[in-house]
Amino acid sequence: MKILLIDDHPLFRAGIATILKTLTEQVQLLEASSCEEALELIPEQDDFDLLLLDLNLPGIDGLAGLQKLRHGTPSTPIVVLSASEDSNKIKEAIAQGAKGYIPKSAAGEVIISALRLVLSGGIYLPMAVFNEDNGNYASEKIVNSKGEKLTKRQHDVLLLLARGKTNKAIAIALKMAENTVRVHVAAILKFLDVNNRTEAAYSAKRLGLL
Repeated sequence: MKILLIDDHPLFRAGIATILKTLTEQVQLLEASSCEEALELIPEQDDFDLLLLDLNLPGIDGLAGLQKLRHGTPSTPIVVLSASEDSNKIKEAIAQGAKGYIPKSAAGEVIISALRLVLSGGIYLPMAVFNEDNGNYASEKIVNSKGEKLTKRQHDVLLLLARGKTNKAIAIALKMAENTVRVHVAAILKFLDVNNRTEAAYSAKRLGLL
């Protein structure tokens, strides 16, 4: 797998390089400290599987940088890695074509889960987006069109699922067997009438379940 990391902080790049070693056995990581440097590199290395982009860079930065990179390699998914967790900035990045937005404060396992989701065709959003208008759990509103309800435990799993947690991470957090988590996830997907975890997160947000 070939990944281009665009960030102007060497220590952060080194940290991400270490984390990416757990993504797959063979990762070829190329680095650039600016969008300009990345745009020069892309024509020479046009087979990237993934681009990781910081929005706060010298020279071309922010959404302008994202747009230029998308134009330079339209078929490659771009994931934003940013210190900002502002929900409006997150939504803007996704609207401009980013396939994910990961806060730099995220744990390594969250970063890996998010990247795996994107590489499988999904879109990753951090919890900051889902926390808008987030209310407390109310069992009477957890009802689908068939009159079915989520259990409190299923709702707990849904909250962590929407944050990009893996089944293993959910199992550890909720102190349950990983197989039990799989059963709950399957029930959640069926309840929401969706096919994957990304769709589940969007549907749950739309229905006010997060």
